[in-house]
Amino acid sequence: MNYFGNSKILVPVDFSDESKDAVETAVKIAGKNENVFVLHVVDPAQLYGLDDNGGYELGGGMAGGTFNWEGAAKVDAEHEVSAMKEMKESFHAAEFDGIQLFTAVDSPTEGIPRFAADHKIDLIVMPSHGRSGVKRLLLGSVAEHVVRAAHCPVLILRR
Repeated sequence: MNYFGNSKILVPVDFSDESKDAVETAVKIAGKNENVFVLHVVDPAQLYGLDDNGGYELGGGMAGGTFNWEGAAKVDAEHEVSAMKEMKESFHAAEFDGIQLFTAVDSPTEGIPRFAADHKIDLIVMPSHGRSGVKRLLLGSVAEHVVRAAHCPVLILRR
């Protein structure tokens, strides 16, 4: 018996091989591809040239002490268009017909659980580590935060 057959399944992707494998796993679990929601979330701090400490890198988003909000909104929109294009290219094979693709500009640690709650997701499927490969104990930091914050079960796929 497949407990999650016909359930809404969210797969956050960062375009790493591991996240693409997670989409394949979700398709197998879901029963219907229409139940698979693929989401690419990017941290706006990275888009705007912020480093991990919240400060600006050289040549980043700060110019003369003021932040260019109009430019930031343009970067957001451009990123969402390019992310959607990349998702469509990555998941164009017949086995992915019907999956639903979404993009968002948000902190991944907050944006993934928020999307899951807003869309009444029943299960989140994600790899233990994404593109960065940075390890925090046994789980990647995004995976760890999602497990703690999600309202639903989270299936973490081992690398």
